[in-house]
Amino acid sequence: MRAAFTRYLFVSLTFIVVLIVLIEISLAWGFVWFLMHPGCSSDHLSLPEQVVEVWLQVREGVQLRAWYSTPYNGVVIISLGGLEGALGDNLPPVQFLVEQGYGALQIDSRACARPAQSVTLGGREAEEVAAALDYLHGRKEVRWVGIIGYSMGGAAALRAAAMYPDIAAVVAEGGFYNLGEDIIEADSEEPIFKRIFLYTIAGMFWLQSGENPWEISPIEALPEISPRPVFLIYGEYEVFSGRAQAQFEAAKEPRSLWVVPGSGHGQNYQLAGKQYEQRVLEFFDQALLR
Repeated sequence: MRAAFTRYLFVSLTFIVVLIVLIEISLAWGFVWFLMHPGCSSDHLSLPEQVVEVWLQVREGVQLRAWYSTPYNGVVIISLGGLEGALGDNLPPVQFLVEQGYGALQIDSRACARPAQSVTLGGREAEEVAAALDYLHGRKEVRWVGIIGYSMGGAAALRAAAMYPDIAAVVAEGGFYNLGEDIIEADSEEPIFKRIFLYTIAGMFWLQSGENPWEISPIEALPEISPRPVFLIYGEYEVFSGRAQAQFEAAKEPRSLWVVPGSGHGQNYQLAGKQYEQRVLEFFDQALLR
């Protein structure tokens, strides 16, 4: 009788554990899938005046949309956004740069590519900046290229600058420091079950994207950008999660860090509009014009 009860208890516990694991894997898989497939939200956008829509050939059979504004000072700023890309009113803002004579190449989300691609949170987005540079190299009016990125795009901008020396100056706002460490919340003291779930999410991202999240690491790319200048921007309430100070220390001169008081993720331009414009404009002016 006791042996039968023991077997029943063992089978029941095994079933419960397997069920919990399957549920955890399913939830992690679904979370990552929806994160990587946000849908295309830019098809309804109207093309602004004096802006040309172009399709960048990122690899054979795949094109990525971008909006191009011609420069009047010889400098074009590549713009990389978050999950929804950088077109229209999406961050990072570039209109104030265009008004001062800069050109802009605003890159759309991979979710809007032809055919649609999964968003890889700064992995392949950084590599595909090569297609933007190829396009700009064919423009006689372009002498210098800078880059600005927000959130995922900020991380991609730093990694792209490390990959491509033609990028002469970088502004990165609100990006993570290492995707794998960011997903698992490395320095937090979470309960063991939550930590297991976070590692499962990281694994599901690796499995679905083919990108090792620990290799999507802006903090490791930062030292390679010097002697080209880097300007990091963070809101006060994202400084810790983004490891802003650690990233600043990892970068080599010339480097600068601006922490916007009272600001969280995505609020910097909203709260410090004119000051934001002035600081970014002064950075690019000094780096690329003077």
